Amino acid sequence: MEKQEIIKLCDEYGIVPKHIEMLRMNDRVLAKIESDQVYFLKGEKADKAYWETCCVYSNFLLEHGMNVTQYEKSNYDTYAVEVGDKVFSLERSLAGEPIEVLTDKEIMEIGRLLGIQHSLSIKYPTPFYIATSWSLFGGNQTDEIGDYDENELSFLDFMKRYEAHPLFLKIESLYREYRQSIYKLWDVLPQGAVQGDFCYYNMLQEKNGSIAIYDFNLAGNEVYLNECIAVGIYHAWHAPYKGKLNEEERFQVFIDSYINERSFNEMEQAVFLQLKAIIRAFRYDRIEEGISLKDEDEQNQFLQDTLLILEGAKS
Repeated sequence: MEKQEIIKLCDEYGIVPKHIEMLRMNDRVLAKIESDQVYFLKGEKADKAYWETCCVYSNFLLEHGMNVTQYEKSNYDTYAVEVGDKVFSLERSLAGEPIEVLTDKEIMEIGRLLGIQHSLSIKYPTPFYIATSWSLFGGNQTDEIGDYDENELSFLDFMKRYEAHPLFLKIESLYREYRQSIYKLWDVLPQGAVQGDFCYYNMLQEKNGSIAIYDFNLAGNEVYLNECIAVGIYHAWHAPYKGKLNEEERFQVFIDSYINERSFNEMEQAVFLQLKAIIRAFRYDRIEEGISLKDEDEQNQFLQDTLLILEGAKS
């Protein structure tokens, strides 16, 4: 895409660019636009109606007090504009710096903001009709977001590697037992529209310590408890951290901050430990590391740790 085409797109949004910086030019387009203020123009192959809904949802959160991306309307009274094979949106630049390393303060704040997002989402009138990349029970018929189930795929990779191991049958039995219990309640657990990738790398920290959230192009409908646990596990076990708390303590800090904004109902409490166990044990990067182990003692320890995580849901 040439700069002249970017200028034409800017005109569709009623802005006159003073400076254009092309940040990405491939299947996904990203341009920084300086006009009366700073904007980002994003474009990629996508369903226009879905993209429009992502923008509307972000602006809904903004209108209800969350510090999130603000999308601009075009001259067509839409947020999304289709040009060729791509769909574009224009958003205002957020203030702040990228978060490089988490401290207890950031973990607490991310948990709090996720609780606020879910509390607002309950009031959102038009939920999405696709799930997010975090979701379970998608069926794995395709690689489309909302269809595949990464947790199940990770278990299948684990099974392929360790099916002959003496501990495998215990692990498999617990995993399938928990999945079945969760599945029975899945459709009646509280759920609704979410940002879809609520992680520190999609956030900026302002000078006053507040956090701004961007990147809504993976938004979708999600079981709130599932996203809460998955996001908590990611930030407690897998994100860069500087502090004195261990992983379980960091996870508890996250959960405590979340439930101060949105408490769990009885059904969510009933499946909390089981859902935490299968997400923690079969998060894809944990499994990738585990199946790459060559040393037999390390392999045995990995299987024992996996079983302990699952057995923890029985306590």
